[in-house]
Order: sequence, then C-alpha cells, then structure tokens
Amino acid sequence: MHKHFFFYVALSWTLLMLYVCLINSSEVPTINIIGIDKIVHIILHLLFTFFWGITLVKSGKWSSFSKVMFVSFLLSFVFGLLIEFLQGNFTTSRSADLTDVLANNFGALFAIALLCRYKEKLAT
Repeated sequence: MHKHFFFYVALSWTLLMLYVCLINSSEVPTINIIGIDKIVHIILHLLFTFFWGITLVKSGKWSSFSKVMFVSFLLSFVFGLLIEFLQGNFTTSRSADLTDVLANNFGALFAIALLCRYKEKLAT
C-alpha cells in the first residue's frame, strides 16, 4: 500500500465532511428518523477520528499510542467546533448547535475505543 494512502483517505474524508456540513441544508436529503442528525454527527466524527488515528499511527512519528489517541480526538474536537462556528456565522441555512458538538465527541470516543481495541493490528 502506498506510503501516504491513509493520509489521503483522512484528508478526503475531512474535505467531504467540510463540504457536507457547509452546503445549503436544502441540498441535504431529509430522512424522517428521530435523532438522525445526531447519528450522522456521531458517524462522521467516528470515521474522522478513526482515519486520522490510523494516519498518525502509520506515520511512525509519534512516541506513544496514547499521544496519537489524544491528538486524534483533539483534531476531531477542534474540527467539529470549527464547523459549528462556520455554520453559525457563515451560512444562511445552518446554525451552530452544542448538541452537535456532543454527538461529535461521542463519535470520536467510539473511534478511540476501536483504535485501542485494534492497536496491535495497526502497528503492522
């Protein structure tokens, strides 16, 4: 596998998230399931944190797995806050929502749990 494959996956996912979270809300398909918005946030940030965690592990530049997990979570947290800020201040059809930030964090924590569970497999 190419040396930078996981970086490209993580970067592509980040750009896709940015696009999806900032487009006009009328362009987003509506699904009538209670809480679907929060489920989407959880999934988006689970994958964001998972992809960046793998990228950082595979880079081999980190002295400890714990630091990688912390940085992966922090990236997700800051990126989520940035998106909420942009939605609240620079879009007309979106608004900032604290419960979205909480859902983002749940997704990131789930990703950290997955990464920890498969720690040994990531090292190869």
